[in-house]
Amino acid sequence: MSMECVRRDHTPALSTGDQRGPFLTARAMGMALAALHDAHAIATGRPGLLAIPAPPALAAVGVDKADVAAAAACAQVLRLRYPNQSQQLAPAWVHWLEYFDFGAAGSAAEMAGREFGTLVHQWGVSDPAAAAADRYSPSGAPYTHAAPPSQPSQGFAGAIWGRETTRLLASHVVGFPPPPGRVAPNRVEPTQHYRDDFNKVLAKGDINRTPGQPGIRTLAEEVVGIAWGYDGPPELGTPPRLYMQVVLTVLDLIEASNPGQLLPQDELAIIAGTAIAMADAGVDAWFYKYSPAHMMWRPAVGIREAIAGNGDAHPNWVPLGRPDTNGSGQGLTPDFPAYPSGHATFGAAAFQLLRLFLAQKGVATFDANGVDNVRFDFVSDEFNGRNKDPKTMQPRDHLTLGLGSLWQAIVDNSVSRVFLGVHWQFDGITRRNAAGTDDEFGVPPTPRELGRTGGVWLGAQIANQIAPKLGVSAATIAASGVS
Repeated sequence: MSMECVRRDHTPALSTGDQRGPFLTARAMGMALAALHDAHAIATGRPGLLAIPAPPALAAVGVDKADVAAAAACAQVLRLRYPNQSQQLAPAWVHWLEYFDFGAAGSAAEMAGREFGTLVHQWGVSDPAAAAADRYSPSGAPYTHAAPPSQPSQGFAGAIWGRETTRLLASHVVGFPPPPGRVAPNRVEPTQHYRDDFNKVLAKGDINRTPGQPGIRTLAEEVVGIAWGYDGPPELGTPPRLYMQVVLTVLDLIEASNPGQLLPQDELAIIAGTAIAMADAGVDAWFYKYSPAHMMWRPAVGIREAIAGNGDAHPNWVPLGRPDTNGSGQGLTPDFPAYPSGHATFGAAAFQLLRLFLAQKGVATFDANGVDNVRFDFVSDEFNGRNKDPKTMQPRDHLTLGLGSLWQAIVDNSVSRVFLGVHWQFDGITRRNAAGTDDEFGVPPTPRELGRTGGVWLGAQIANQIAPKLGVSAATIAASGVS
């Protein structure tokens, strides 16, 4: 139901969504699934993930009514977070009770769950105000965020979101490097790393693609760029929904191939854990996005206004842009700073935590360089055969992505933004140099070669810090190759 709420929240039927935008979506999903997990855990005598005192009635529910209490807690968070969907949520709850023969609405177990769900919701009651505040004023300084020329009235989303409280992450990840060459809030020195990134997005991210021309985006790369999109269009929503779809796909595959290998409480824990990790990733990513020491302009501005030494200016350059699926816009750029990539941070937080959890449970393994063996196929809603391309206004083809590992999913998700021209590659991922002393341009083939610069490292650190709360050992974290 939480996934459906995200989809409906981004549809024309709701002219004003309740939790639109990636960080609000992540927060709502994280709180709803945390309520689901923790209510079930408390009702069955297990510890929850969140440090929220449970109402006595919830602990007294008992094992036989734990499912009702847990579902009610989740439903309550969704009802409070998505008030515009009350007409859909209320009958869905009654239908769920009838379908599983749980009795009539209003039971003691339901009321205990709803009381707990309200407590979870109240923990983030300041979220709407923090998300709505537009407290960033562009300075016009080189390398700082500004609205692109094609979207001059664009706002600045999440300017103070990074001040919100995380749920499982104790504090902001420390030791996160600024972008290449950043030596002062408004100054970036010329570096080869920046120039290499500049040239890659200049060629790969251009709105026009000339087949066969060296260095230009290939059709396969364009598919990767669009497939990992989910930039808030109607019927799709934002990237946290995409990443949860991947998590559920992997868990379904494991259950189909090895029934019972993961217990229901295991699956509930990792679903809730990845959702909370993404919610916390949204806070940390936006904290650094608007940090003067880390801020970076988008290619739509930076390529047009390039500073000598870090690329040659192309005044008319336009990116392929975020997929305006089911719309008609082209060359669009998200309305917040580039560094670090939100996509890269959200995706790495979710997939690294899933990698760790599955390895801890013996379902997956890591090779010597930290690459996992979780192979899966996935159909993105961007290519489900129904949603429409903004250029042709026709449904895109139905395509299945084949992923050799969750590590590949982390990498593809990150570099996809370069193929759209909305991010520099270093916003998401870098690699360590041969000496292991600094980060450089390039995509690391394995986790052990991952640089610290970019959202992939940031998201992975968030996952590594949360993983012990799911029973993951230090040895498993070390074996994943991301330290």
